[in-house]
Amino acid sequence: MAVNRRPQRRRGFMGEAVHLGRKALGSADHFLRTYGPGMKQLAMGIAPAIARSNPALAAGIATVGQAADGYSQLRTQLGD
Repeated sequence: MAVNRRPQRRRGFMGEAVHLGRKALGSADHFLRTYGPGMKQLAMGIAPAIARSNPALAAGIATVGQAADGYSQLRTQLGD
């Protein structure tokens, strides 16, 4: 009994690279949408604690937390 199945799609190097890139960006999008607000809250707690010893690192942590939350809010407003 033969089942009609489509042959498996073959991609070249660039097609495979684009496919993997889209997959990675989709995963990053899901991660930032889910954990963006929590990352901001965590950064708001960590940054002041290390500001005295390393102000540049504290500023970087605060910036990353703010950016993750901003991305999450923007993607929520834009929808799918």
